[in-house]
Amino acid sequence: MFAEVDMRRLVVVEPHELGDVLHTQRAMIRRLLQDVDTLRCSEEHGYYVAVTTLENVSEGKIRHGTGSVIFWVDFKCIVFRPFVKEIVEAVVVKVNNHGFFADCGPQERILVPKKNMTGFEYRQEEVETYNSWRDSTGSEIKMNEVVRLQIVATKWDAKDRTYLAVGSLNGDLLGHLPDYGKEDSLG
Repeated sequence: MFAEVDMRRLVVVEPHELGDVLHTQRAMIRRLLQDVDTLRCSEEHGYYVAVTTLENVSEGKIRHGTGSVIFWVDFKCIVFRPFVKEIVEAVVVKVNNHGFFADCGPQERILVPKKNMTGFEYRQEEVETYNSWRDSTGSEIKMNEVVRLQIVATKWDAKDRTYLAVGSLNGDLLGHLPDYGKEDSLG
């Protein structure tokens, strides 16, 4: 899921951002962070989470006519990409009679369809936010609960620059995680 990758990016520093070396470096880093944030996700790497290290910065070249300076920047970045057969923990964000959706870090809307939830039965309540899926052991999957699921399919959506993912609860140790993250009542 998470990895650190080497990247190279062309960074443009505008004339008003130029100054001493430190001022110019800060402007370059700000611009790099904005550019990576704008990218959001790529098919090759997945979701861009954080720039970690600047490895190398080329000598700046002035763009004629604009006065801006361009730099090639080599850096490391933490990325997040869903892989088939990977087990993840995710927060349930929507429950309906077709299954549920869960978010795992920057990966939003992992679909877990009812065909991938053997033994679960849908329970519809008067208020939609209380709808749930329950199994014979009493395990309940509802909004804002944490579940452990397995990614069974992924697809790159070039239009929205995001990954689509399908999950499953069919398997050992998958499903609702009771009291996940709650303080121990014994104190």
